[in-house]
Amino acid sequence: MENKKYLGVMVDCSRNAVLNVKAVKRLIDILAKMGYNMLMLYTEDTYEVDNQPMFGYLRGRYTKEEIKEIVNYGEEKGIELIPCIQTLAHLNQIFRWKEYKEINDCEDILLCDDERTYKLIEDMFSTLSQCYKTPWVHIGMDEAHSLGSGKYKQLHGEQNRFEILKRHLEKVAEIAAKYNFKPMMWSDMFFRLATGGLYDTKNPNIITPEIAACVPESVELVYWDYYSRSKEHYDTMVAAHKNFQKPMWFAGGAWTWTGFAPHNKMSFELTRPAMQTCREQQVDNVFFTCWGDGGAECSVFHVLPTLFYAAEIYRGNNDEELIAKRFKDIIGIDFNEFTKLDYPGAPNDEEGNHDRNCDRGMLYNDAFMGISDNVVESFGGISERYKKFAEELRVHENNPDFGLMFKSAAIHCELLSVKAELGINTRKAYESGDKKALADVVELYKKAEQLTDEFFYAYRRLWLHDKKGPGFEVQDVRIGGLRYRLTDCRMRLEEYLNGEIDTIDDLDQKLIAVYDKFYGWANNGFWKNGVTTSII
Repeated sequence: MENKKYLGVMVDCSRNAVLNVKAVKRLIDILAKMGYNMLMLYTEDTYEVDNQPMFGYLRGRYTKEEIKEIVNYGEEKGIELIPCIQTLAHLNQIFRWKEYKEINDCEDILLCDDERTYKLIEDMFSTLSQCYKTPWVHIGMDEAHSLGSGKYKQLHGEQNRFEILKRHLEKVAEIAAKYNFKPMMWSDMFFRLATGGLYDTKNPNIITPEIAACVPESVELVYWDYYSRSKEHYDTMVAAHKNFQKPMWFAGGAWTWTGFAPHNKMSFELTRPAMQTCREQQVDNVFFTCWGDGGAECSVFHVLPTLFYAAEIYRGNNDEELIAKRFKDIIGIDFNEFTKLDYPGAPNDEEGNHDRNCDRGMLYNDAFMGISDNVVESFGGISERYKKFAEELRVHENNPDFGLMFKSAAIHCELLSVKAELGINTRKAYESGDKKALADVVELYKKAEQLTDEFFYAYRRLWLHDKKGPGFEVQDVRIGGLRYRLTDCRMRLEEYLNGEIDTIDDLDQKLIAVYDKFYGWANNGFWKNGVTTSII
């Protein structure tokens, strides 16, 4: 264990989607060919736990048999499966059930210093020990910003938050050791203590011996960073981590978490300096995260170019032409062609992929509310660009291994070629009083409705190819809501044109530019931001 160097991938199987066993095996096959030797399936509550029937209930959780099957398959292929769980925060889904409400401190955080909490955690480790063969376990413990401020405070009064965290970590490490696990955890909580809240520093000596001593001897730290393009930043943060005087891990990001589309090109920019720092400072254990924030619309298979690129840079190959050639040898599709899956989310590619989430933001931007119409306008000629993207993506729609991804992305672009500017075209025709123009807009709505149906069926097929069914009900609601909202808006326009109503009050409202490309959905494109202002 001590001498093995890990190069791995972490796949989010908690944020609305659980990768099915067949897809996990397929991923293992690809990762083995790429030179990886480790895989984490990030499971907050999406795994079976003995004595806890409501843990992961209706969430598509892995059974113990499924985990054992995956672990054994990985072993055959040289891929070590490491459990990646949560033992403090990010457990909001369990707190909907009465069984867990009493051990909810606040938000998504467990109630520390409560024996019922540690009974749950012991059941977690007991179950994991029956399924995994690795000595490692990732225990999470990140972003518990409100620790001790809810039920804990009611029971114990105001307490030092870091002392609570320290006691809890020691207890979790003790339970892990009982089941022969060696824990690792995200390091951000220790940096937030040192910096007054930030997971960032320009001072490599910010970690004092007193802070370093708070980490139990058995626990290793994982430095996660998915955002920086600066090698100097990585250099400083790695140097700061070394003040803990223990081995560290680095976790980079393969961007799957902003919508339906990946962001491979941006991931390349982030990965290159990070891997250079890891090589120079001899950070041997590295993995790349594929999160699913906001709905898990995007798949780990969308970022295969990033994962291969990262592995090559990690091994010291900086020859991008050679990287592209090796990728095609393994995957069968040209490297640059595969990265066209980025298109729906980043239509202004020349701007360095900053305008991420357009695939989600422009799709769900309400055609009558026009919350983000000014953002859409700022792209200029976006409809024609999406038509071109669709044609390029269609080239690979019949590929036997990845065709479903390309077909879904192509139809998505076709839909956006109509939908993106639909609100702008609607308001322009309505305000002009030109009923002929408004009648033409009605035809655009009909086209958008048709393409929404086509996109739904293509995307549904892709989802069920790679993921378990639970979670798709969210997509049913979102895409179905979009579909019927388009129908409702079209009907309102037709009623106006037919003289059944004298005005459309939604369109009488003068718009205010709330968002721009670097604020709002364009930089944080959650579904709720573009749908309605009436209810959260």
